[in-house]
Amino acid sequence: MWSSARHQPINADHNTMISLSKLPYNFRQLKEAVQACTPCTLVKTRDEDGDRTYTLLDGCGDPMGDAFPDLLEVYYLITNDQDVFNYLTRYN
Repeated sequence: MWSSARHQPINADHNTMISLSKLPYNFRQLKEAVQACTPCTLVKTRDEDGDRTYTLLDGCGDPMGDAFPDLLEVYYLITNDQDVFNYLTRYN
């Protein structure tokens, strides 16, 4: 699964660098992929300034590291799991 360390985009073989405006998946699709392939879930949260963030929760509902500032960072982390990556490809 994923490391609880600060989330860093990883450019794995199956992850080509894409811009946030070209991310082919929305929040619902990323959340469904995470829930279908892992014991985790993805939720919308807010930071201390009130800006939208996204948080991965483990199977017990505990946050897995820091919140993500955007869906692109969520995408880069969760698609390091091959099952999640394969699940998302059904949308293309």
